[in-house]
Amino acid sequence: MRELLMNARLICPLQNIDANGWLLIENGIIADSGNGTADSSIAADKITDCKSHIIGPSFVDMRVQSGYPGAEHLETMDSLLQSAASGGISTVVLLPSTLPVIDNAAIIDSLQVRADRANGPKVHCYGAMTKELKQEQMAELGLMAKAGAVGFASGTISIQSALSMYRIMNYAAMLDKPVIHHCEDFSLSENGDMNEGETSTRLGLLGKPALAETLVLERDVQLAEATGVHYHASHISTAGAVEIVRQAKQRGLKITADTAPPYFTMNEFAVSGYDTRMKMNPPLRCEEDREAIVDGLSDGTIDAVASDHIPVNPDMKNQPFTLASCGGPGLETVMQMTAKLVHGGQLSWKRAFELLSTGPARILKLDSGSLKTGKPADLVQIDPNAACVIDAQTFKCLSRISPFDGQPCEGKVNRLWIDGISCLPDTS
Repeated sequence: MRELLMNARLICPLQNIDANGWLLIENGIIADSGNGTADSSIAADKITDCKSHIIGPSFVDMRVQSGYPGAEHLETMDSLLQSAASGGISTVVLLPSTLPVIDNAAIIDSLQVRADRANGPKVHCYGAMTKELKQEQMAELGLMAKAGAVGFASGTISIQSALSMYRIMNYAAMLDKPVIHHCEDFSLSENGDMNEGETSTRLGLLGKPALAETLVLERDVQLAEATGVHYHASHISTAGAVEIVRQAKQRGLKITADTAPPYFTMNEFAVSGYDTRMKMNPPLRCEEDREAIVDGLSDGTIDAVASDHIPVNPDMKNQPFTLASCGGPGLETVMQMTAKLVHGGQLSWKRAFELLSTGPARILKLDSGSLKTGKPADLVQIDPNAACVIDAQTFKCLSRISPFDGQPCEGKVNRLWIDGISCLPDTS
């Protein structure tokens, strides 16, 4: 099967391309591409007019909490992959905090088989750093790496012991796998409801100080320097964390970081109405922190944007703020929220693709995130100017309490190709 995509705006950060052109898909592989109009001698079974829409490498979501296994009433593997596909995501990487925890090779094998049967986006897993995420005993990192774990993580459980983290980093360095960590000093943040500051005091809610994030990150950077591991800071939310990562990179350390849309589109004032949709972990921070996150995305300090997708039980969101669960669905809104920065002039579309696709693929050493000839045809078509209002009730995801529900935005995923196979109907 050969499909020729004509009249497209091709964007590929890896090749420094942002130009009008064409692209040829053959047997699931990018066979050729070029600027301008394709030569009439190129034969194709199907010719698609892209109407000047963007064609770029489809997205790699490196931070996804799956409800499967263990919470299928909130999310099945099928609904997760359908949700990812509708958001333009061809690859999802699952956090180990499922039931049972992904802490051994057999569970990774089982999830891969289940995902393959679902016929949708590609699925990779992180292995848990500790058995059952209890922080008591290191998990079988080597066996999980052999089974295909792309790195080691702990969900939203932050490793509190420096000795435990030091040992984990040493093993991960030997296995050449990144350590993906949620930074939080529980002694400072335990029982906190939102960002600590004037707003939390006014609302009468317990605060989580920014220091809870930066203390652990500072420690981890020093441990990463000592062990030589590739260390990745997850969903950073504070100006201090951005500066720590920036300085670590300037020193030549193997440090990368991601953030998520809530931390660059909203600040703590969104909590003022005690709206539990806005309860996150880490919490929404002050405006200065949000601006620092945007700067970090713009200048290359932050390497990726992840959805930070967490399916949440509605009964646990419809609670008083202090009792409500953190998080919400993010797979179907991550591109549109990132596009807000593009339309606001803070990012280019090429930089957006670097954050959503090329960057995560590079961090996890996945064969994705590029329009290079010979690479898998994992592609997304976006109408960058299509206006819409986010309606969480239309999500493919079974969890539909979103912090972005009702927000106007520009940018729409029209098609998604995975290994050259179109996974969404053409809505252009």
